[in-house]
Amino acid sequence: MGLFDKIKAMRLNSQKKSWESNGDTLKKIVTTKEQRLEALEALNDAPGEFAVPQLMKRFEIIIDHGMQDRSEKEKVMEILLRHGDISKPYVRAAVQTSKRVSWPIKVAEKLFSHEEYLLLLLECINPSFVSFDETVQERNAELLLALKETPDARVAPRVAPLLKIRDESVRIAALECLESQGAQHDEARAAIKDLATEIAGTENARFLGLVKGILTSHGW
Repeated sequence: MGLFDKIKAMRLNSQKKSWESNGDTLKKIVTTKEQRLEALEALNDAPGEFAVPQLMKRFEIIIDHGMQDRSEKEKVMEILLRHGDISKPYVRAAVQTSKRVSWPIKVAEKLFSHEEYLLLLLECINPSFVSFDETVQERNAELLLALKETPDARVAPRVAPLLKIRDESVRIAALECLESQGAQHDEARAAIKDLATEIAGTENARFLGLVKGILTSHGW
């Protein structure tokens, strides 16, 4: 390696460290708005292969000021979408594994084709009955919210098992998802009808009331 190449490599290494520092700034609650915006601007100008993994860190935190939090995340989304194919594996990984998945889902909806997006959501649903994991259930709730707005016959078979999960918020989210899907798909309606029969006479009067209310209101 010649002297020029060594200097170039040293500069790139220094830039990489700077971009990583900017990424770390984006995921720290204690940073100021000005510090985060400065980091965003620096990453906006960085090459995609270095900027994207650092930008994804901003989705890991929620700051107290809701409008500012949304504004910064929208800026991150804008940059990620601009980098297109470079962003895809990072966004996919975030939807698959992140605790806070709502913004990665928003990006995925715009970044992937409809089919890719739908399959990603279905793949990430976790119908585990074995143990309660708060992170898993938070992710399930966000995924169900997204699937509620994505009509497809493949949704009901994947979502129906969540009607029997222990976490009530997830059961209700699954019920709402199937109600939305039921407008177009028989299997979603059937899952709700079957549930009404299965839980009739149980002590879960509140949930049974929700199920019966849906069946009555839609005439199912």
